[in-house]
Amino acid sequence: MIIDLYSQAIFDNPYPYLEQIRAQGPVVRHDELGAWMVTSDKLIRQIMMKPDVFSMEGSPIQMLFGREAFISIDDRAVHNAMRGAWAEAFRRESLDRLIPMINDTIDMLWTPVLERLRRGETVDVAADFCRDLPAYVIASMLGVDKSDRPNIVRWSDEMGAAVISKPMADGSRSPEWVRGEEAKAELARFLRNKIEAVRKKPDNGLISQLVNAEVGATMSENSLIENCRQLLFGGNETTAKWLSHIFVVLAKHPQVRHEVARNPELIPAAAEEVMRWEPVVHRSHRVVATDDAMIGDQKVSKGDLVILFLGAANRDPERHPDPQRFDIHREQKSHLGFGVGLHSCLGVNLARQEVRLAFERILADLPDYELVDQPRYGGLGLRGPSDVMVAA
Repeated sequence: MIIDLYSQAIFDNPYPYLEQIRAQGPVVRHDELGAWMVTSDKLIRQIMMKPDVFSMEGSPIQMLFGREAFISIDDRAVHNAMRGAWAEAFRRESLDRLIPMINDTIDMLWTPVLERLRRGETVDVAADFCRDLPAYVIASMLGVDKSDRPNIVRWSDEMGAAVISKPMADGSRSPEWVRGEEAKAELARFLRNKIEAVRKKPDNGLISQLVNAEVGATMSENSLIENCRQLLFGGNETTAKWLSHIFVVLAKHPQVRHEVARNPELIPAAAEEVMRWEPVVHRSHRVVATDDAMIGDQKVSKGDLVILFLGAANRDPERHPDPQRFDIHREQKSHLGFGVGLHSCLGVNLARQEVRLAFERILADLPDYELVDQPRYGGLGLRGPSDVMVAA
């Protein structure tokens, strides 16, 4: 089976294509890529729970973040030691202490957007609100100065564009990939200076926590940089696109939007249903690391690339009844929007808190809004609206 995974049509609406793949079976060979495509929620969970068999080694994630970032490391003890340096900061109890800072950031970004909307302007809320909120929050947590935050957003955007860029036919790197590598290098230089600063004078930021933790003393400078870069990118890119998706989905379901605006306690359930229905990470990759591995009934070979279609898994009828329907009152079964197992999202509680606080404010101020244009989407690795033009 051959499907162009980089066509604008699949970016804008991947679901008919994912159902075509599912119709061929839970594990399907992509003839052109020489890869296995998996659409089953059950099988994807099994794969994600076996990092010793289905590895990050050689995956696009490893290419983005580096071999020493904990997201790329399949050795459970090493992975958990690195991740553990930040675990306390991302517990719900710790995150509750950040609520005033997050609300202040929301107020700073949302107030001018709301004023423009009330004047009758059309506003791109993806660019003018969703993009900056999580970037500013994670930058603050890392101990990054406010003056450096615009650079953080730019570097993250360029790295994100590299992730979803189409490989060149001749095997060379795309212009987006080249810019992404340049952004990684600039960010590495910035982090190197920050690491040196917190070694001399520790602060309360997450960079300082890692550098001055017991595990940090055993890590190379490159490992420290790669892990801080991963946290900075992962801590804002997914949440920014999740916020944008929520704006779009609630615009297209006004009755649901009004219900949630009247009952803000429904915001968490609505946000989770958006993540199930329109996940940010539509596809992830693993590489078969052992001989004679099996995915369900399909034998796969060492070195084979496996594409995990999380967007298909989140609409798998064997797990989610009537999966094509957007329903904030459905039984809350766990989805795969944040992964599962060793490589699940460290910052999921932070993302949920940012989304809840943001839409409590947004829907209180603006229960009625509409999309001015149909958004376009880019990429399946990090899928989100390129712009979200709204009017009050």
